[in-house]
Amino acid sequence: MSEEKVPCYFIRNRSKILSENAILHFDLHKQEEVLTENWLPAGDVYLGITAGASCPNNIIDDTVRRLFELRGVNVDELIATGA
Repeated sequence: MSEEKVPCYFIRNRSKILSENAILHFDLHKQEEVLTENWLPAGDVYLGITAGASCPNNIIDDTVRRLFELRGVNVDELIATGA
């Protein structure tokens, strides 16, 4: 639903987020995995994350941690500071 308004990337796990510049994701229209470059804008961004009920929490957590890593944020340190 959101893809009509904003870029959307369907990924299986954190390993599909190759870098800030490249992401491997499943294209629903092409019915295949594709590489998209320049997917993550520079600077501050808002990201929405969704997952199905059958998606294990650790996969979601690992993926969120990967996104923070791309911006140089250590999640464990962030949690320790209570931020």
